[in-house]
Amino acid sequence: MGEYLPGSLQDRLVELREANGYNSQYKLAEKIGVDRSTYSRIENGDTKTISSDILIKLSKLFHVPTDYILGLSDTPENTGYDIKELGLSVEAAKNLYSKKVDPRVINELLINDKFATAVRMISMYFTNSVAKLIQSQNALLDNSVSLLDGLVKDGKVPKDRDIAETKRMLRAAKLPQDSYEIDRIQKQLAASVRDIKKKLVSEVSAEYENPKKLEYEVMEKVKEEAFAAPSLKDLTDEEKVSVIKNTIMQGILVYADLNEDKLALIDPLVEQIALLLIELWKER
Repeated sequence: MGEYLPGSLQDRLVELREANGYNSQYKLAEKIGVDRSTYSRIENGDTKTISSDILIKLSKLFHVPTDYILGLSDTPENTGYDIKELGLSVEAAKNLYSKKVDPRVINELLINDKFATAVRMISMYFTNSVAKLIQSQNALLDNSVSLLDGLVKDGKVPKDRDIAETKRMLRAAKLPQDSYEIDRIQKQLAASVRDIKKKLVSEVSAEYENPKKLEYEVMEKVKEEAFAAPSLKDLTDEEKVSVIKNTIMQGILVYADLNEDKLALIDPLVEQIALLLIELWKER
């Protein structure tokens, strides 16, 4: 639904009631089991507060968060779902919360239609629904071949090339149960991943015209930092490491917007590179 314009408790109650087809305050009060005059006073603003019991009932009825009804949020989507409502296990939720699984990738998959189709196909595969259909189809094809054999044996149809070709085509139409399903699922998953890649590439392209330009900007930034640095000959090894690290990090930061956690992971690696470069220069 996106975001709505700011509104008070009374504004939201009127908006939600009318949007959900309740033409009168009385019908809504009856629906949630609240005294008509009590609800009317709340919506009209005669009562400035709303009980938690009524608030929760309205939240469930309209499928919006309580903060939206109270006018504390302009986003009517419910983002505070319990993991049981989402069908997630505790371990799955932990992986998302700890970012062991990349939430952005999961988000893109969940809003992709091809991935949704792939998930339905996987569910059917696990319940053997498609396998049973394929089994029935294969049995029908086998029966058709047997029927032709019987007709040939009884002399009702000639044993010629056309009959032989028909039987061959019937046998070829049979499908291997597992491999057929797995192949379709793989193709659907691959299509969803390609979609997501295109989307992410287009987002990057909107910021950077093309990869060549991005590479050029990174190299130019590194060169700029290198020229701005003092002569390494007159510095101690510790100072040299600091200068080299700073030069490399400035180049990296042009390419990616890194948070503190990722910077903390990269920092020791960059320092090792700087130390290695200094040792190689000494050897030369």
